[in-house]
Amino acid sequence: MNTLAIEISSAAAGVAVAAGGEITALRRFEAPRGRGAEVFSVLAAMRASWHGTERVAVGIGPGSYNGLRVACALAGAWQMALGVDLVAAPSCCLLDAPEDTYLAAGDARGGRIWLARVEQRRLNGVIALLTSDEFRLQIEGADPAVYRVGDLPGFASLPAARPDAGILALLAPRLIPVDPDRFGPIYLKPPHITPPRPPRT
Repeated sequence: MNTLAIEISSAAAGVAVAAGGEITALRRFEAPRGRGAEVFSVLAAMRASWHGTERVAVGIGPGSYNGLRVACALAGAWQMALGVDLVAAPSCCLLDAPEDTYLAAGDARGGRIWLARVEQRRLNGVIALLTSDEFRLQIEGADPAVYRVGDLPGFASLPAARPDAGILALLAPRLIPVDPDRFGPIYLKPPHITPPRPPRT
């Protein structure tokens, strides 16, 4: 089964293709501040490798609001247009960490930190939204290891890890296809929207 995996939940984005349990193509690219549109040029450059894709996999967060929207819209459109299987996994379960069981954390903005427990590449429990003090208490003496995704103010000493499209591509054959009508990103908070300025008089 040919699988195309798309992961744009963080600034360290990627696209991977896998077949027969092996990665056949992998491109990593930067998507700072959720600018995931670069994925289209990456996919164009990789066209020969993903041609004939039978399954599309997408990382659904938590992470960049814009990056997640781009990834999910693209994967959903692919499924709708071509009728391929669509599968999804939380991006925090896809870290390029040496262990399959770990704690993952990231900046949820607004003074909050998200924290997830991952066991054997599966989310265990809910993703918590914590203050810095709450987070510090949660990770003191924590077992397993704690990894941060991207910059995490006040906790730069934590080892960094990134969600990896290659891990998603290899995991995808074991995932159950999702219902396209109920498919979407993991949003921990409502999106922050800046209202337009009133017109000048």
